[in-house]
Amino acid sequence: MIAKGPLGGHVIETGLVIASQDPLAADVVGARLLGFKPQAVRHLWEASRLDIGESDESRMHFPKLSLSDAIEAFTFDAYGERLTFEHE
Repeated sequence: MIAKGPLGGHVIETGLVIASQDPLAADVVGARLLGFKPQAVRHLWEASRLDIGESDESRMHFPKLSLSDAIEAFTFDAYGERLTFEHE
């Protein structure tokens, strides 16, 4: 869901699935798809600081699609253009 969810947002079908045994890692990937780094999302930053799970995407394994490719695919489906968020 994008925009001001859960009540004000809207669903976008992307065909992407985020799956992980680590809930923090899954949330970090979801935040990255939306253009946020973990440090910008308070509960992700706190969980990372407390070492509750993995927040470093360089230590995550993406078996089918790289995170950068997933960001481009998601942003194309959601916003109509392929964004990379490389300016961060």
